[in-house]
Formats: sequence, structure tokens, C-alpha cells
Amino acid sequence: MASLNSSDPIIYGWKASDNDRGTIDILWTCCITIVLCCWVSTFPNAPSLSDKWYHQLLDKLNLAFMGFIGPEYLFALALNQLSSARNSITLFRELHNENPQWNDKQWTLRHGFFADMGGFMLTSPDQPAFPINAQQLHYLIAHGHVEYPEITKEDIDQRNKTDGLAKLITLWQVVWFVVAEMQRVRLGLPLTTFEVTALSFSFTMIITSVFWYYKPTISTPTKISTKGGKTIAEIRASARQRTHPHLPNTWFRTPLDFISRRQMAITTHWSYYVEILKRLNIPLAGRKIKTRPWDRFPSTAFPETFHSIQWPGFLVPVGCCVAFLAPWNFYFATETEQFLWRLCSVYHTAFASYVAGYVMYSMLNVKESRASRTYTGFPEIGEGAHNDEEVLQSGGTDRVQVPWYRRLALRISRRLQRLRNISEDGDPDMEMKLRQVVLFGIGAALYCLCRIFFYVENFVAMRSQPAQVYIGVNKFIPFLP
Repeated sequence: MASLNSSDPIIYGWKASDNDRGTIDILWTCCITIVLCCWVSTFPNAPSLSDKWYHQLLDKLNLAFMGFIGPEYLFALALNQLSSARNSITLFRELHNENPQWNDKQWTLRHGFFADMGGFMLTSPDQPAFPINAQQLHYLIAHGHVEYPEITKEDIDQRNKTDGLAKLITLWQVVWFVVAEMQRVRLGLPLTTFEVTALSFSFTMIITSVFWYYKPTISTPTKISTKGGKTIAEIRASARQRTHPHLPNTWFRTPLDFISRRQMAITTHWSYYVEILKRLNIPLAGRKIKTRPWDRFPSTAFPETFHSIQWPGFLVPVGCCVAFLAPWNFYFATETEQFLWRLCSVYHTAFASYVAGYVMYSMLNVKESRASRTYTGFPEIGEGAHNDEEVLQSGGTDRVQVPWYRRLALRISRRLQRLRNISEDGDPDMEMKLRQVVLFGIGAALYCLCRIFFYVENFVAMRSQPAQVYIGVNKFIPFLP
């Protein structure tokens, strides 16, 4: 990628538009490309039965905001959902092989996305309607708790509210932008940092859209009733007898989470920070779910992963972060700006690589959900601490024998113990080690600060650019001078 040094004799503070291009042309093209990438490439999950028309719009805004802060996170979300949808095809193929009477039924990637996004709502006499994912639906069908849903790929397509024209316009804008920038590189013309940022969004958006190609936009879920008026309590009792002998009486998200819920370290981290963001009313967290069982699947929730597509897939966000190293020798108005850009780009790439490695490690160490095992409450701080706490609460004469610093340490430990799990219902899978929360949280905060610096610098840098930045290229026939 070509670059210029600070000795370039012609520097423009603001270049008016002419036969080539001006400052406003660069700003407008990059801004519209980034906004379109964040907006059109997002696909929120299905709303609840009680949601208003604007709730799904809010979910899309939250996802777009998430993509603006870090498009690689949006990519990872799409990749996980694709992995889960592919796994559902394997499950239902085995179901069809074992039960020939269902061979005429359809189950495609679109069905998998439809189910995992909350497209099916289970109704029963003893619980309000709640969403079920593809794994849970497969279990219910295989054990005779519900009928096989009569919904075809064409039915889902008819209910799909995705604006195909908007996607086509966005794709054209992105392709046109990428071709024009690649042509500048071929001709040896320099780029601005803003263009590099927009290019990273463009590549991520294209791949994310490919992974979400079969995910529909649904405004109303489909209800599925239990067979013969069977209750959820009866389904759980049957599971204890046939498939899950140690299933506890306690559940946290939905009564059927024991079927499909597995726990990766990265999803625990993500859920913990999302809970913090919700309490701070930061839009990235999405809308808060206030019902039990859940009445919808949050659009920002990461499903579990299954397929080897994850391994090469997570190299993509790392590559997009590496793109910010490209302006290493670009022209900057001051040495301070150049130093800060280099510093942020190195940390930005290093943290993204660490997260990608952490995700891969999590995939190899998936644990059974603690909520699916017998649950007896959170572990105590320790036997000694537990006994001392009983002494403190007894009101007896032994209380004076406990040193004040021991009582203070116990109170601090008890408060820190509560911070390990900040979920409202005490979901054991939300428990985190505080040192992991703090260290990873600091790393993520620094990452966000780097992104903010990139965006600010993109605009600030336009106050001083070399003359060659404004040399235009052929806008209509690619790769012609």
C-alpha cells in the first residue's frame, strides 16, 4: 500500500471537489459505507409475542451499534449462529433416518436459523409461551412431546421481512468502494486512514452477510403446542426418567434449557459484561428480558458452537484488525498522531488475536451447564469462613472472640462473592472469577478506546492530507487508469 512521508511539498487542509475528488467526497463515501455495513448486515432475533412494532427496530439498532464498536463481534455472532444452524441439519437428518415417516419433512439451514432465533414458541397448560431452539425442538419431536411442525422453506421465505433491495444497494456500494480502493492501491496512490477503516468494515460485512444469508427477519413467531395438552412439568419429569436422571428442579432461562445449554468460557464472559452494560443502560447490551421463562432469545446472545468452520472463521476478525496496521507509514499531520495510531493498532491487533485464541480454547473446553446438573446453591467461601459467619450471626458470647479484622475480612469476602455472579436469578452459569472479570474487562475497555481513537483520528486527519490522496481513479470500469 503506497504511502507518503512528511516531506511531501503539497498538503491540503480542505480540498474542494473537482474533476477528481475532494475532502467531502472521501468523508461521504467512507461514512455511508460504514453506516450501511453496520445497518444492513444485522439480523435481530424474533421478537416476543408481546413486543411492539418498534422493539425489533431497537434490537437492530443495538446490533448495529455493536457492529460499529467492533464489527468482528458481529461476525463472530453470525458465525456461531451458522454453526448452530448447521448442527441442527445433522440432528434432523438423523431423526429422519430413524423415523421414515418424517422423510417427507423439510429441515434446511433456514429452518435452523428460524428455530435458533426464537421462531418457534412452545405453549403448554402450565407455563406461558417461551421460545425453543432447534436442539430443543429436535428433542421434543424425538420423544413425542410435540408434533413435527408443518413449516416449509417457502413458508419461512414468505414471512421473511428482509429488504432485498436494501441489501442489493448496500452490496453494490460496498463492492464499488472496495474496487475503487483496490484500484488506488494498484496505481500506487495513497489512501487515508478513513478509507482503511471503511475497507475493514466492508470485508467484514461481506463475510458476515454470507454467514447470515439464510437467516430471515421474522416479526411474529410460530406457536407450537405440546402434544395432548402435556405440561412442561411432565416433560421435565419424563426427562428425569429417560435422558437426564440428575435434572434439578431449578431452572433459570427456560424450563428446557437442560436439553441444549452448554457453557463456553467466552460466552460466560460475554453474558457477564452484557449484564453490566444492561445495568448501565448502554445500548450495546440490548433490551432487558424481564420474564421467566424468557419470552424471546436476545439478539446479542451467542449460541454454542459445533463445527470446524470456527477454526478458519475466527482468523477473519484478526485479519480485519491487522488492517489497522496498514497506515503505519501513512502521512500524519503530527508525530503524536502517528505514534498513537501505531500504538493503538498494535494493541488492537494483539487483543483481537488473544480473543480469537480464547474462543478457540473455549471451543475445546465446552462444559456442561451447571444449571443442568443438581444445583445446591453457590459454594461457600470456605469451611472456616462458614463457621465464623455462624458465630457472628449466633449472638452468643463467642462473638467477642472473633477479631475485628477477621469480621471485616469476612464481610469483604462475602461482598466479593456476590460480585462473582450478578445475574438477577442467581444463574450458576453466570459465575465468574473476579480476576478474570477485571483483567478481561480492562483489556476490552482499552480495545474500545482504540476503536474510538481510530474513528476520531479518521476525521481529524482530513484536516491535512497529501495532494496525491485527491487524485481520482476510474469510477466506472474497474482496473482501468
